[in-house]
Amino acid sequence: RAKLDDERKGYENQLAMLRKSMDELHTQDNLLQSAKRRAEREAADYKQKSLNLEREVERLRNRLDRPASAFSSPTSSPRK
Repeated sequence: RAKLDDERKGYENQLAMLRKSMDELHTQDNLLQSAKRRAEREAADYKQKSLNLEREVERLRNRLDRPASAFSSPTSSPRK
């Protein structure tokens, strides 16, 4: 009888430890998922910033490539 009680207590302790481990793993999984979502959001933000900067560089290159007369000549102005 005492042996069975000891076995039962051992199994209960083992079960409690497994439940605690499972809870810790679940918490860790939630934290990792949150970190993943945050990293994906940041990556998307940086990608958008990169695209915006590329467009800005292209716009500035186009401005520099235009002939100087396009800047000063009133006849080339679209608002005549």
